[in-house]
Amino acid sequence: MTLIKKSFKAFLNQKLHSINKDIFLVVALSPLITVLIFDFHSFTLGWNEGRGGLLFALFFLVMEWYDARNELKLNLTKRKILGFALSISFLSIYFIAIYKFNLQTFLFNYGKSFAVEGGLPSWVWLWDYIVFAIFLIVFLTSLFNIKVLKLIVTPIIYCIGSALILLLDVFFPYQSIGFLAGLVPFIMNTVILLLKVSNVKVLTNLFEAREPPWIYVKGNYLNVMGKERFVILEVNWPCAGVFSLLIYSLIISILMIKLNASIKRKIVYVSLGALGTFFMNIFRIYLIVLAILYSAVDLKIFHESIGEVLFIIWIVIYLLAVIKVESKLNPTNN
Repeated sequence: MTLIKKSFKAFLNQKLHSINKDIFLVVALSPLITVLIFDFHSFTLGWNEGRGGLLFALFFLVMEWYDARNELKLNLTKRKILGFALSISFLSIYFIAIYKFNLQTFLFNYGKSFAVEGGLPSWVWLWDYIVFAIFLIVFLTSLFNIKVLKLIVTPIIYCIGSALILLLDVFFPYQSIGFLAGLVPFIMNTVILLLKVSNVKVLTNLFEAREPPWIYVKGNYLNVMGKERFVILEVNWPCAGVFSLLIYSLIISILMIKLNASIKRKIVYVSLGALGTFFMNIFRIYLIVLAILYSAVDLKIFHESIGEVLFIIWIVIYLLAVIKVESKLNPTNN
């Protein structure tokens, strides 16, 4: 009987060790995938109205997972399997608490005691990022070791950074953070310049209004008269894209630090990446205004998704360009 038990245990250990590492990733993400299937709408909304940002954390996770997969050594033990199971349970319990026990309603009501007006949605949704960051840390370190965080760090930084920016919005929404709000006038003026170059009529006063399309700027408001609708856009530091600018500049910095290049070139790459991210954000606002002027697209969905999509495309293209440059400057690393 003891011999059979030992043989079965050895067989089980052999099978566990032969499991593809990717299976563990899919199983670990199953709670998030389940929510994605049954509540897809919550992922179509970004900023402080949904959990769309988790999809981009997922993108960074998969990207770095496959980049580091040859260095990920899976050596399963009872303790590691227990830690892996606890990480999945932690994420599952969080989502169950949201959908079965109204956790978000509790957070909203609790936030009324300290959050400023307009900051409550940010208070509610920032917990998605905090929980997912904790889940990633426990999942990765329990399955591998603490050193794995050097290989797969971008999705964690993305979630922590997103949570911190949302926390800023809880206490300092709209125009209340001077140094961030100070970027808004420059962003707006650049968007207006792009619109003028695109032959969009920019009114100096509303008495000039004739046939659409046209825009009229007053303070930090863009009055946009399109062919199908009239929309007033209030541009403050969160919706001006400063949130995305900070997060993605941080991500580019992290990715550049991991790059095998000289310190001087890393500084150049990070600076160019941050500058490119800044102007990509301006281009995002420009596209939103064009969408209002010339189409009947669902503005809410377009507004919430276009920025993330553009920034992902930008980061991928920029990283490929940097790698291409590095391969020419330092061919011995190939």
